[in-house]
Amino acid sequence: MVGNNPNSVNRDMERRKYMPKVGYLVPDRNEKLSNVSDFRSLQMALEGSHYEEMLKLVSSGDDRNEAESTELTIDEVMLTEASRRYSIGFEGGFHVGCFFSYLKLKEQEIKNVTWLAELVQMQVARNLPGWNKFISPFMYHRNDLISK
Repeated sequence: MVGNNPNSVNRDMERRKYMPKVGYLVPDRNEKLSNVSDFRSLQMALEGSHYEEMLKLVSSGDDRNEAESTELTIDEVMLTEASRRYSIGFEGGFHVGCFFSYLKLKEQEIKNVTWLAELVQMQVARNLPGWNKFISPFMYHRNDLISK
């Protein structure tokens, strides 16, 4: 724990409550993750893990307007990765995960339509990069990924 500040003690206790007990990051990354204070320190804490490549795609700029930005946010990178995994899971067939993947990919379609409807409502110009910031579900196929 850093210092004797009661706010930092409460923050550390709150963080530890949400630390995972299983997964790729346990137990060697828990201490590093509990000391993260900004995005750069998060990238350093996750070096050498499965999540390092995902974080490299995220821009560290402070551009707040998503409709005008060409850079990827952490949400967009995570949704793209989830879409990739659900697309592959959908092709598995004959298991419950196939139905779950289908539902999650349909949710992504709804998010895409909602995003585009918000752009229409805000009357965003058609030439801005925000119109291309949707994530295509059902885009990835297992055979395409194996051949690479």
